[in-house]
Amino acid sequence: MAEMFVYEFLVESDNMATANINNDATLSQNALTRSDFMKTETTFLDQLVQVLEISLIFLTVYSIIILIDAVFEELELYKPLSTLFLGEPGVGSFNGGQFEVILRIGFVFNIMLFTLTLFFGAWMRKTRDNWSLSDLGFTLKTKRFGTWEIFRRGILLGLVALLVQFVVMTSAVYITSGYNLNAALLSHTFINEKTGTFFTSKQLLAEFYFGFIEMGFIWPMTAGFFFFSYCNTSLRSKFPEGVANLLSTLFYVFYLAFFFMITTRGKLLAFFQMSTNFLFWSQLFVFFIMLYLSFTAFGETKSLLLPFTLNFVFNAGLTLFRSLNSLLYSQANILMIVPYLLCALIVIFWYFQKKTDFSTLRIAFKQLVDKTNTEASKVLGLTILFVLLSFIFPSILELVVSLRITEANTTGLPIWLLSVTYGFTYGFIIILSVIVLTYEPSQVYDVLLVKKPDGLPLAARIKLFQSDQVLISGFFTALSAVSDELEARPSELRSIRRGEREIMIEEGVLTRVIALVDKDLPAIRNAIAQKHREFEIKYHETLEKWIGEEMKEAKKFVNELGTIAIRFNFPDQTKWLALLTAIFSPLMIILISLL
Repeated sequence: MAEMFVYEFLVESDNMATANINNDATLSQNALTRSDFMKTETTFLDQLVQVLEISLIFLTVYSIIILIDAVFEELELYKPLSTLFLGEPGVGSFNGGQFEVILRIGFVFNIMLFTLTLFFGAWMRKTRDNWSLSDLGFTLKTKRFGTWEIFRRGILLGLVALLVQFVVMTSAVYITSGYNLNAALLSHTFINEKTGTFFTSKQLLAEFYFGFIEMGFIWPMTAGFFFFSYCNTSLRSKFPEGVANLLSTLFYVFYLAFFFMITTRGKLLAFFQMSTNFLFWSQLFVFFIMLYLSFTAFGETKSLLLPFTLNFVFNAGLTLFRSLNSLLYSQANILMIVPYLLCALIVIFWYFQKKTDFSTLRIAFKQLVDKTNTEASKVLGLTILFVLLSFIFPSILELVVSLRITEANTTGLPIWLLSVTYGFTYGFIIILSVIVLTYEPSQVYDVLLVKKPDGLPLAARIKLFQSDQVLISGFFTALSAVSDELEARPSELRSIRRGEREIMIEEGVLTRVIALVDKDLPAIRNAIAQKHREFEIKYHETLEKWIGEEMKEAKKFVNELGTIAIRFNFPDQTKWLALLTAIFSPLMIILISLL
């Protein structure tokens, strides 16, 4: 039966892929979707700045936590509050740490991520791309999927993630324990590593809280907001869908590695120490599979309900299965795999009853193996950049601060090193902020050159306009005339908004330029105006005598205008203010600390 399941799954993948392509083509013909408003041309600079924007949020939040922990050391962010409810040490962590360690630092970090993303990330998407909450996936149903269908798919993918966890981690424990079957089986229970006994009811109660409340609700509602709504959708606007899903997954995996699996100070050193641990990488691989399915499902349904449901089923199911084994058995027993076998049977039965619910798995597999869609070298480079900015760089700050505070008498670190680290971090955040905030890309899509005053088109470069160039030129000529009539003092009509783009009008002496751009920014208008003046000066005699024949010079001119694109809207005042702030603010921090 299992072989038949795998065979039919692979056969159906091609059929479902063809059906999805046909459905997407039908939708694109009958409805205007968000992709219609995405930029038609995306450069590597666009992609790089988008990754820098995401990294900036992590860098800022991580640095703030480090500085708070340094200034208010008595807060003890990395230590548990009490043991009244939790019982003995070793409760509530996949790697044997304190339960409240994860709860407190995870809660603080996630709430800061949630807040900063809400007021910075979502604001950036609103002002730069004019997104709404529905565009970010905050909906229980979409045009293609109902609420129950999304919820059902989330349950299915959660069960699949549970099976991946079982296969990968059981195999990893079996190998690392010297092929000890008992050790592999005990990985599916809650066991006290110090005493070798299964958890008491009090400890299991803490685990239930951890699995259901912390990992089932708090984690996805805070970290999930960032990754699924802002991070993934932002990357999708600049990258192919498969690349965006892969980058989002890798970003989240490293986030879990640093803030879920490493819960103490000195994360950088701890990460390198754990990098030789086979179980550590095995667990990260499970997270990778689970998250890649989550992001693929989010891209398919455009609803946060599905990844949240997947996350809850995975964490709640894992807690339930392990707790059940801890209650039923007092020692390793082969029957501990029964819950997972039942889970596998449910998935197989589900496939024969509702094959369409498996479309996410097919899409995820096809995107992952498609070399043109994953762009491995680019994904690797941008992931390394993200990890350096988001985790490695602030971890160095944490290392210096931690050594200076806790071991000042033994390390011999000079006071100025701490001040320089503070100042350099602040300056680096300022520079990244300036790059991200001044990034306001705009490019020319369509260009129409019109003769004045009759409004006849001289030449055109049409990519997105749907109407004939004669109709377009006549429309804007009439609109300009009406605009003059409506106002007591005649003035030029300069721009008209069309959806999320603008139609920019630049008046010359003999001709008028009509250009479809992302935004009517001073930089792009000045570039068009300068080329327009040069064109009219050079060919003014030809333009004055023009009576409708083809003009090659005009065609070349509109093609040149069609290549104009800017990436940064950087006024001189902002440029000097940013430069002075990046230089003098860190310097003042260093000087004040040395006085």
